[in-house]
Amino acid sequence: MKQFLWRLSFLVVAVIILTALAGGIWLRGRVRASLPALDGTVAVPGLSARVVVLRDAHGVPHMRAQSMEDALFAQGYVTAQDRLWQMDLSRRKAEGELSEVFGDRTLSLDIESRTLGFRNLIKSTLADLSPEDRRLLDSYVRGVNAFIKSHRNRLPLEFLILRYQPRPWREADSIAVTLNLATALSQTWDVDLLRERIAAKLGPAELGKKEYADLFPDHSPLDVPVAEVPEPMRVHEGKKSANLPVGDFQNELEFGLSSLRAMTFPGGIGSNNWVVSGAHTKSGKPLLANDPHLAFSIPSVWYMNHLEAPGLNVSGISLPGLPFVIIGHNEHIAWGMTNTGPDVQDLYMESFNFRNPRKYLHNGQWVDAEVRDEDIKVRGERDYHFPVKITRHGPIISHDGNRDLALQWTLLNPHAVRIPFARIDQASNWQEFTAALRDLTVPMLNCVYADDQGNIGFYAPGLVPLRKHGDGTVPVPGSTDDYDWDGFIPFEDLPHSFNPPEGIIATANGRIVPDNYPYFISARWEAPYRTARIFQLLREGNSFTAPDMLRIQTDILSIEDEWLRKQLIAAAEKDPPSNPDSRFALDVVKSWDGEARANSAATLVLEVTRQALLARILKPKLGDDLSGYRWPMSTTFLQNVLEQNLTRWLPPGDADFSVTLMQSLDDGVRGIPSLVHSRDHTAWQWGNTIPLIIRHPLSSGLPFARRWLDVGPYPQRGTGTTVKQTTMHIGPSMRMVVDFSGFDNSLQNIVLGESGQPFSSYYRDQFQAWYDGNSFPMLFGDSAVEKGAVHKLVLEPGR
Repeated sequence: MKQFLWRLSFLVVAVIILTALAGGIWLRGRVRASLPALDGTVAVPGLSARVVVLRDAHGVPHMRAQSMEDALFAQGYVTAQDRLWQMDLSRRKAEGELSEVFGDRTLSLDIESRTLGFRNLIKSTLADLSPEDRRLLDSYVRGVNAFIKSHRNRLPLEFLILRYQPRPWREADSIAVTLNLATALSQTWDVDLLRERIAAKLGPAELGKKEYADLFPDHSPLDVPVAEVPEPMRVHEGKKSANLPVGDFQNELEFGLSSLRAMTFPGGIGSNNWVVSGAHTKSGKPLLANDPHLAFSIPSVWYMNHLEAPGLNVSGISLPGLPFVIIGHNEHIAWGMTNTGPDVQDLYMESFNFRNPRKYLHNGQWVDAEVRDEDIKVRGERDYHFPVKITRHGPIISHDGNRDLALQWTLLNPHAVRIPFARIDQASNWQEFTAALRDLTVPMLNCVYADDQGNIGFYAPGLVPLRKHGDGTVPVPGSTDDYDWDGFIPFEDLPHSFNPPEGIIATANGRIVPDNYPYFISARWEAPYRTARIFQLLREGNSFTAPDMLRIQTDILSIEDEWLRKQLIAAAEKDPPSNPDSRFALDVVKSWDGEARANSAATLVLEVTRQALLARILKPKLGDDLSGYRWPMSTTFLQNVLEQNLTRWLPPGDADFSVTLMQSLDDGVRGIPSLVHSRDHTAWQWGNTIPLIIRHPLSSGLPFARRWLDVGPYPQRGTGTTVKQTTMHIGPSMRMVVDFSGFDNSLQNIVLGESGQPFSSYYRDQFQAWYDGNSFPMLFGDSAVEKGAVHKLVLEPGR
C-alpha cells in the first residue's frame, strides 16, 4: 500500500511539473508570436510620408519623420507596439472601466473615478483644446489605432489571458492618461482627515493646540528654498491665516471613510531634480539632472523616445498613451520635473436637508445639488448603478450619518486641465519655456531648466487656490462662503528663479519658498534631507561631469539617521544600555560611516529605533494605534522634541529623553530578529528587510509564469530620505542627466525596459544597470543615433 501511495504521489508531482512546463512552453510560444516587428518595412495606412524608426541597444525608438503629424503618428504606433496593454489599463483606470475586464475586484477604483467625474472632465478638456492641439493629438491617436487594427490577431499576452480585445484609441483616452498621474501627485484630502482626528484626540485646550502644532512641522533648519521673492509682489490678504482653531467646527470625527484611495501610485512619492551652471562643471556648460520617484510597476511608468521632424527635435520620456515628451531636452533647452506638493484639495462639510436629501444649505437657503447617475459594467456580474451628488464645491466623496464631505480640487475646476507639451518640446529659450508653462496647471511641478546659452532657471507652475479664510488643512463648513476659494496665485507670483548667483538650483519635494513668500502653498512638505544632501554635494565641487550627477542621484548617505546616531551616542554616555543586543547595536552605530548600504547593520538599527522612538513618544497622547499619524517631517518633530527638550512629550516614567532614547533602542532592536528571521547578528542587514519585488499585474494568477513576468526579490540600499530614495514600493522611476557640453554625453534609463512584452529582449534589460546605479548614453545627434542603432523599421504610407 505504501509503495502504491508513493507511486501515486510521484505521478501527481510529475503531472504537475509537466503541466507547468507545458504551460510555460505554450506561454513562451504565444508571447513570442505577439512581439512586434522592429526591422523591415511596414505599410501603415494614415501616414503621409515615410518614417524611419531606429532603435538603439536598449530598444529606445528614434523616430525621423517629414512632418510633426507623422512623427506623432509614429510615436503612437511604436508606443502601442511596446505598451498597448499598459495604455489600455491606464485609460480604463481614469474612465472607471476596469471592472469591465477584472470584475468586482476593481469596482472600488471605478467608483472613485466615476464619483470624481473624470469622464465629464475629459470631455471638457477636449473641448478646450485648440484646433492645432486637437490636430496633433489626432495624429497620435491614428498611429495607435493603426497598430491595433493591424495586430488584432497578435495582441500582447494579457489580452489573450483576460480574453478581451482593446477598443480603438480615442483622443479622450490620451486625456485620461494624464489624469492618473495628476491624481497621484495632488492627493491631500486624506491628510486633512488625519489632522482632524489627531486634533480631536489632543483636545482644544492650550496644551492640545501646542501639541498639535508640534506634530505637524512645516519648517526645518535644513530647508533650502530656491524661489526668489519678486519685487513688487502682490500680497493676498487671506494668505497668512493660521490653522483653524481646534474645536471651532469639529463634530463627530470617527466615521467610515469611503473606499477612495490614491489611484495609480501610493503615497510618499518623491523626486529629485537639479541644475548647475557652467561655473560648477568641467566643461563650463550647464548640467541638468532629474530622477522622479514613483511606484514600481511592470511595465515601467515611463517610455523613452526621440522625435525628430521639421520644427521638432526632442528626446526624453513620455507617458504611454500621451503624445510628445514630458521630461527631456531638445536642441536648445532641457528641463526636469518634481512634484511641488501643494494643498489643492479641500473638504467641505455640507448640510443636506433630511426631508429632501437633494437639497443642501448655502448662505441660509436650501439649494439643489446636482445628481449624476453612474452605471459601471462589471464582468460576470450585474451592472453597478449609483448616484453621485455634487455641490457647488464638488462631489460628495464620503457620507456618514449626518455628515457629508464634498471635495473641491483644482483638477476638477472647469478648464483646469491643459496639455502644454507641444509648446514645451519646441521651446528654445527661457521666455518660450515659461510661456508654455502657463498651461501646465495640474499637478503643480518644480521645473528646473537649462539652455545652450548657459542660463539656468526654476519655475513651479500650477493652480494653487487662494482661500478666504483658513488654509484647507482640515475639513471646513460648506454652508457659507466663509471658507471658499477666492481665485488662484497669479502665474507671475508662483515660485521661480532665473540664474541665481550661486549657480545651483535643486528641489526634492521639500520647502521651496522662503518665509517672506506671501502666499500659502502647503503645510505639508516632504522631509528636507534629500534636498540638504544634494546641495551639500553640489556645493563641494566645481568641475562636475555627467557621471558625477549620476553618482549624486545614487547617493545613500542618510542625514536623518546620522542625526539619530549622534543622539543615541550622547544618551548612552549618560544611560548605557544593559541589553547585550542593544550594546552590540550601539557599537555598530558608533562605527557607522553614514551610508545606508544593503548589508548595513547600523542602518537597520537606526531605522527601527527611530520608529520605536516615535511610537514611545506618541502613544501616551495618541493611543496604541499610531497608523493615523503619517507626516513626512515626523523626524523633524522628533528633532524639535529632543533638541528643544519639549517635556510635554516626555513619556510617563522616563526621567529624561536620554532614557527615552535608550528604551527606544531596546524596543527597536528587540524586533530585529523577526525582521531578519534570525537571532544571529550577521543577519542584521538593512537591505534584506526592504526587498525589491516588482510584480506583473497578472502574475498572481499565473504562478508558473512568475519567473518570466516578475522581478526580484533583491536587497536594496538607501532609505526613504536618502537622495536615492528607497522603499519596498517606491524609488527612482527614471534617471536622466543632460550634458550641454554635448547632448550625446547625456545619460538616461528607466527601471526595467522599453517593452511591456515579457519575452521581448527589452522587457527588463535595463534593470541591472538601474539597480547597480549605472546608466546609458541618451543618444541624440544623427551620427550617434545611426551608429548606435541595432534595429531599423521603416513605416511607409499604406492604403
